[in-house]
Amino acid sequence: MPVSATDGSREQGAERGKLWLKTFPPSSTARTIGRGGGAVPDGERGKEEARDGSHHRGPGEVQLRLASTLTFEQYVTTQAWKQATLDACPLCGAGTCRLERLAPYLRKVPAVAFVARFYCPRQRVSFGLLPDFYASRVPGLLDAIEHVVTSAEAGGGTEHTANTVRPADATDAVTLAAAVAWVRRRVAWVRALLTVVGSLLPALFAGVERSVRAFREHLGTTSVLVALRGICARHLHALPRPLGLNPRVPVALPRDRVRRQSMGPDPPTQGR
Repeated sequence: MPVSATDGSREQGAERGKLWLKTFPPSSTARTIGRGGGAVPDGERGKEEARDGSHHRGPGEVQLRLASTLTFEQYVTTQAWKQATLDACPLCGAGTCRLERLAPYLRKVPAVAFVARFYCPRQRVSFGLLPDFYASRVPGLLDAIEHVVTSAEAGGGTEHTANTVRPADATDAVTLAAAVAWVRRRVAWVRALLTVVGSLLPALFAGVERSVRAFREHLGTTSVLVALRGICARHLHALPRPLGLNPRVPVALPRDRVRRQSMGPDPPTQGR
């Protein structure tokens, strides 16, 4: 069974103002994109809304992992989002619903590209197939975020990293304070992530320092975050950004609001 759609993924939804978590069955699969390519569907359109407007009743949108051997540049050149397919709906039994291909959604950083989407009319949920190199819920690539953290770990300090990785000058109106905050957020994300992964897989990461440098040496790779997307495939919907695929938590409001009774004037009018 392909590993490109994550087992144990979870959807967050809202119904009558209450949130629940639903575990995806292991039948959810997205085909792996490789160098060979496949059939290319016709046409690209702007991002579509769900046909029944179901996005107004909850999140209605779930990310799945699309295991990919392509680099970002190869993905863009071959328009590989057209080749991505979802073999079965993660929420329905095999053969019980008919998945529909939606228009892909746009990612602008580091260059314009798209992410394949599918829609289950029975569950009124759309699924985005996120390639391994993309950061989740954050613009850009996992390798770019990792580069920021390794620069900070090298000992140059946060301000030096901010000036080097994200220069603060008048041309892009980025102040030094904003650039420093930008770096600190990414360092905090990755450090928290490595701590969670180390605790989640103690046998694999026993004795490994919670730093990108140490994880690189331990795993023998220069792309730790991309590697962890595969290593932690079964746990992605429990992990934080930029690695995890946890959906946005919606603001759930009851569909039928109760009109409050008027409290009257203050002080109340005295009867005669």
